[in-house]
Amino acid sequence: MARLSAKPLSVVMAGPLPPAVGGMASVIGGLMQSPLSSWYALHAFDTSPRATQGRSVISVLVRRLSIWRDWWRALQSSGADVAHIHTCSGVSFFLDGALLLLARLRGVVVILHIHGGRFDTFLDGLVFPLRALARWIARRAGRVIVLSQTWITALAPRLPGAHLVVVENGVAIPSEPWRSDAAAATIMFLGNLDTNKGVFDLVRAAAQLESGTELVLAGPEGETGITQRLRTTAKEVGVDGRLVLPGAVQGESKERLFARAMMFVLPSYFEGLPVSLLEAMARGIPVIATSVGAVPTAVHNEQSGLLIAAGDIAALAAAMRRLQTDADLRQRLGAAGRTVCRQRFSVERSARVVAGLYEELCGSAQRLVA
Repeated sequence: MARLSAKPLSVVMAGPLPPAVGGMASVIGGLMQSPLSSWYALHAFDTSPRATQGRSVISVLVRRLSIWRDWWRALQSSGADVAHIHTCSGVSFFLDGALLLLARLRGVVVILHIHGGRFDTFLDGLVFPLRALARWIARRAGRVIVLSQTWITALAPRLPGAHLVVVENGVAIPSEPWRSDAAAATIMFLGNLDTNKGVFDLVRAAAQLESGTELVLAGPEGETGITQRLRTTAKEVGVDGRLVLPGAVQGESKERLFARAMMFVLPSYFEGLPVSLLEAMARGIPVIATSVGAVPTAVHNEQSGLLIAAGDIAALAAAMRRLQTDADLRQRLGAAGRTVCRQRFSVERSARVVAGLYEELCGSAQRLVA
């Protein structure tokens, strides 16, 4: 894609920026390094939460006001045409809503990009005034990006009047696939260590496998004290000697874990479209996941991976046992998953869809050629 206009659109992309960990930061980092950076004048604005423990309410409020001030200045200094705001459920949505309103006050087109797997339940749990405010915020955006058609179905009745569109997550596709014959006997999980990610199910299911299989749960604590609770559970079921908890991993550390993986397992109870899963598939690593959120749009059972029901520990153990004992199955599912990612979930493809939204909202589609 190339622009015919002499002056590229200016886009300010707001959200938690790398080195922050998590799917949202990974998506933002990928888009910032994608072809969007050559098509547009991209500017990043970091909304990563700062440590607030032990700080007074006044100091937290002052910090938030300073972020809004910096946002206003960033919109002004960049000459922003588009504000692309990445958000999720919880208080963050309303704080990001303030960024949206400030952008609208400056006459800037806004795209609200929703991440996470519990946005529907978040909206359902709001008291009426906050639910009405959430709907009002969503209607102020030129477009609201969701991660799959299933999310449009879920959110359309909850956000009436919002302009919902699908942009599936995209990841970089490594030039060389993972090699099954070089993999150690490692089961890999990557994500926040959180009960809703199914990490305790994974530990209990691993106890039903042959000894010698290493279980690596990589990621930061999503719940305070969960690392120790996982170690306690692992000891109770007899896999404490095989459990590895390296914490958050990025860059080369993450790639070393992928290189050792026999399989990638994500037994979540809630998901949007998990980037870690797509990253594993892009490398050709066979995956096991639960049929939640937009996961089934990427993982087709018995074709590009194995799908199980969330919370079914017996099915999880059986699926892991199949991959553990069947090298041909690992190779077939891994190769198919890599093909799916290359065709549908590349960051280049996501960038093209996002670029189309920028152009559509700014009335400049005629300035693009394929």
